[in-house]
Amino acid sequence: MNTLTLPRERNVATRHAAFHTVEGDGFEVRRAIPSSAFEAIGPFIFLDHFGPIEVRPGEAKGASAHPHAGIETLTLLLEGLSVHKDSLGNVSAMGPGEVQWMRAGRGVIHDESPDEILVRTGGRVHGVQLWINMPKGGKHADPAYRHVKADEIPLLPHDDGTVRLIAGQVGNVAGPVWTSGSPFVVHASLMSGGTLRIDASRARELALYVMTGKIAIADETVEPGQLARLTSGDTLQVAVRENSELLLVGGDSLDAPIVRHGPFVMNTIAELERAVRDYHAGRMGQI
Repeated sequence: MNTLTLPRERNVATRHAAFHTVEGDGFEVRRAIPSSAFEAIGPFIFLDHFGPIEVRPGEAKGASAHPHAGIETLTLLLEGLSVHKDSLGNVSAMGPGEVQWMRAGRGVIHDESPDEILVRTGGRVHGVQLWINMPKGGKHADPAYRHVKADEIPLLPHDDGTVRLIAGQVGNVAGPVWTSGSPFVVHASLMSGGTLRIDASRARELALYVMTGKIAIADETVEPGQLARLTSGDTLQVAVRENSELLLVGGDSLDAPIVRHGPFVMNTIAELERAVRDYHAGRMGQI
């Protein structure tokens, strides 16, 4: 006798408000990962959401040259113009809808600054930066960088907005960002009154962050600046209450304890001290 196994719906396990802080050269962000309640969502150990904000001429701020080690950064720009420079020699300009991935590994220095046009004329700025933890034994890998254009990011079928698969796999569709920890990242721009239903079976851990708008999962409402940690399951259904910008993040859980010191994330104090020494000795290079 065959038994039919129905897909399990993911629901809201807990909700958490991002806290406000200041980053880089003085721009405000909402930090949704980590929080006092959890250290990570899958391999994601950091989620900073900046904007949406209108900056006046001369007021646009970025993050001038600073180091990283032991992580990968994943930056998604929704509005604005940004320029990336790093100690590997990469220079690239980033526009709306584009993604930048950087493996810091044993250490790299990068600069994330607003484009000269944005500084001169002002305009809208909106985006997210995520940090992906690097696995135990792999935190000293060689640094690398990739700029992903908007047209390289596949769209998932949806009638009431745009759903983009940045990392992970849904059915036969794969996102352009592949790395350790099986990261799953979906960016969705959805219209009020619609419903998003997505196969989320491949992400062991999963959370939904609301950048703008308002949504509901079952009878749980999630508002701007809130992150909903989701239960395990196969599918996710989201009812869109207002025009919304959403981010789904998840993947495999951390493979080892981590220790942090500013832009450095390692597994042991000894590794952390090594990264700090390498930075001060100039071994991470210069821009």
